[in-house]
Amino acid sequence: MSSIPRKFKKEEIVFVPISWRETIDKYPSYRKKAIKENEPGFYTLIVILSTAIVRRNTELVYESIKLTKKNVPEHIYLSLAGSALCDLGFKDEGLTMLRKSIEHEKSSTLLLGLAAETDNPEEAQNLSEMVLRNNPQDCDALRHLAFAKYSKGEKDEAEEILDKVLKIEPTNKFALENKGNSCFNRKEYDKALETYLKIDLNPTPVSLQYKICCCYYKLGCLKKAKKIAKKIKDKVSLSYDFDDDTENARNLLQEISSS
Repeated sequence: MSSIPRKFKKEEIVFVPISWRETIDKYPSYRKKAIKENEPGFYTLIVILSTAIVRRNTELVYESIKLTKKNVPEHIYLSLAGSALCDLGFKDEGLTMLRKSIEHEKSSTLLLGLAAETDNPEEAQNLSEMVLRNNPQDCDALRHLAFAKYSKGEKDEAEEILDKVLKIEPTNKFALENKGNSCFNRKEYDKALETYLKIDLNPTPVSLQYKICCCYYKLGCLKKAKKIAKKIKDKVSLSYDFDDDTENARNLLQEISSS
């Protein structure tokens, strides 16, 4: 554990995928619990994987498995490590691990772990619907279902599902981001901005700062857009969950900064 940091800097966290933020926010607590484990177990797995994500160190993923596999159920380390590998860019290997995890146990957590990472919207929809059959109010399943439907072009139905999620959980950051994206794609920049600003993450991810910046720019709020653009124009290529082409994004941010 000596090589594992006590905490992460804000300037590191801004690049982390939103899906990992809750885990990263709890990292100091997890680290304390990991240190107290008699044998490297679940909390050791979590803190090493968190470090792998923040520091972009794929080797740490394999180290986490090696250290903990004797003390952590196979389906758990396969799911967590598989998700980490997907986010680090090793999609095929990560998906193989995620699919293997649900061969051991088809819990809602494992099913939705695969739904979150698969590039196949039909698979994501099927996995989400499996969870919803047992719990129709499961917000994670609903948001994955919405994203799958949006990817298939069923945009109106996807937005209805997102609205349902936000009625159940008004602060659901994933639903808010996807709702904001829908509004932005319809050129409803005022609604998109209002939705993005409701996402409570500190520090604010670079990917989200970029979307907020674009909204301000489209709405003619150049001073606010310029302030954000200057801050992030050299950082977009480092963000994990950046949706747009990074070269085009850098060009736009440079244009806004120089306006």
